[in-house]
Amino acid sequence: MKINELIKYNQVARKYYYSKDFFWFCRNYFREYFTFTTPECLIKIYDALEEWKNVFIEWFRWCAKTTITQMYVAWCIANKFRRNIMWYSQTIDNATENLTYIANSFIWDTESWWRFVRDYWNLYYPETIIKQGQKKMKRVDKFVTENECYVRAMSLWTSPRWKNFTASDWKFRPDLLVFDDVDTIASCQSKKKIDKNFEFLLNEVLWWTTSATQMIFLWNTIYEDWLVPRFREHIKNDKNWLSIRIPIYDNDKIVWDRFVATDEEALKLNVWIKESNKKYTSLETEKRRLWTISFNQNYMLIPYVLGQHIITRDMIQYDSNCLSYTFDRIVIWVDPAISTKEWADNFAISVVWYLWERRYVLECIALNWKEKDIWNATSIVKSLYKKWNANLVVVETVAYQAVLKTVFQNMWLAVEEIKTSKDKRTRLMEKQILFENHRVYFYPKTTEELVDELLIFPNWEHDDRIDSLLFALKDLPDINIYFI
Repeated sequence: MKINELIKYNQVARKYYYSKDFFWFCRNYFREYFTFTTPECLIKIYDALEEWKNVFIEWFRWCAKTTITQMYVAWCIANKFRRNIMWYSQTIDNATENLTYIANSFIWDTESWWRFVRDYWNLYYPETIIKQGQKKMKRVDKFVTENECYVRAMSLWTSPRWKNFTASDWKFRPDLLVFDDVDTIASCQSKKKIDKNFEFLLNEVLWWTTSATQMIFLWNTIYEDWLVPRFREHIKNDKNWLSIRIPIYDNDKIVWDRFVATDEEALKLNVWIKESNKKYTSLETEKRRLWTISFNQNYMLIPYVLGQHIITRDMIQYDSNCLSYTFDRIVIWVDPAISTKEWADNFAISVVWYLWERRYVLECIALNWKEKDIWNATSIVKSLYKKWNANLVVVETVAYQAVLKTVFQNMWLAVEEIKTSKDKRTRLMEKQILFENHRVYFYPKTTEELVDELLIFPNWEHDDRIDSLLFALKDLPDINIYFI
């Protein structure tokens, strides 16, 4: 019998085979992540984790390194390779998000869930929860699996020392530590704060681990004087560490010999080069190939340059038939501008329908000058709420604009508030991947002005519609309660 047939029909052989091969474990139980061919550069991460060494991954932002590590934790749990697992993030909330994802990963995709149950039974949930309809857990900061593995969320300043896990067969010290994006702007605001964080890593993490403890560090280098390069220098001669660092930019210079910034540059250089392994590749092509990489402040990514457009025409998707669909999850997003002065910002309103991971922009309105009178603007929102039978109004509340939430409540509208902390350009760069992967659709007759703003942005003075759209592109799990 061939190995493929043996794995397919024999549970014991299948579990043994996948316990030896982390990549194919992921391919079997997390098939939704393997729609595209896995790039060779990502294979390096799978192989590194499988070698059981301490791994230092310094890579692109949004390159799936966190997702791969989440699958690695699932692999360790399934095979009881690690029994006391800690996931560190900048804050306990960030760590909890990752743990919640791991705990729910086999619930989201029914097919994946039953493939996993078939081989490992339920590691995360007692049978009673499955009988209740496979309900997701909304927030998980720690959990003990059915096969006695303990997983907990940790913040940056929480020490792993003395946090042992007592199982029925043994008492386990921390044996897997994951540090995910602890080097952020918030943690590196000053040299004093960087010194403290570095001291914590050396004295409270490395010092209190054992030879059996595996450590995984996931980093996004932003500047060369932050925590990442210090730690990289500290472990560079340690044979117990495997470092994976793939920078593109270093001190504003491209450090990969065969990479250039744009497709146009690559075409010019490749005219007289016949050997494919010697041809130049553009960073724009690389970003598209990896499909999960988006623009950001990371120095390893393609930086924004004057005149460059974030959203291009090929990213815009229309669906002229969407009005014939049955709408069941509609949110109205409001970027208010109360001032009625002619030169002030517009009062922008976007009506968005959510269908699984897709967002359909049904209508987008921008009110200017006297149209922005608070009673006129809120009346328009109320009429849209009734027209589309919306589930929720989400309004940005900054300073005096906070009064709008009360106004909408008095109109008997379901309303939530939202606040922003990043500039518009950065937020659109971060969400560019949704447009590239065709997750955003527009109804052509009522969204043309919004599309025009997107294609010109950031090289145009009027972009208020984009603000209301950017709110709609955020992941806001709390609004799901309105969709039940």
